[in-house]
Amino acid sequence: MPAKKPTPGPQVPIKVLRQVHGLTLKDLADRMAEHGVTISEAGLSNIENGNKKPSDRTLAAMASALGVHPLDVWAGQLRAKSAAGSKAA
Repeated sequence: MPAKKPTPGPQVPIKVLRQVHGLTLKDLADRMAEHGVTISEAGLSNIENGNKKPSDRTLAAMASALGVHPLDVWAGQLRAKSAAGSKAA
C-alpha cells in the first residue's frame, strides 16, 4: 500500500479564526503590527481568500494576534492561476 501524503495544514482557516474572535481585517492588521508585522487590510484579504501565500513570519504574527499557536492556523490553499491569457507552447 503506497504511503499516504500528509495533509496540509489543520487546521482552521485564518478568516474563520478572525471572525470567531469578532475581528475586522483592520483589527487583525493592528494586532499584527503589535507583533512586529505591518500588513494592509487588502494584504490580509488576499491571504484569507487564497490569492497570496503568507510568509512564515506573517503567519506567525497572525497566530500570535489571534492567540493561537502558529501550527494551529492555516492560510488555506492558493487558488490555481487562470489558464486564460496563457499561450500553448
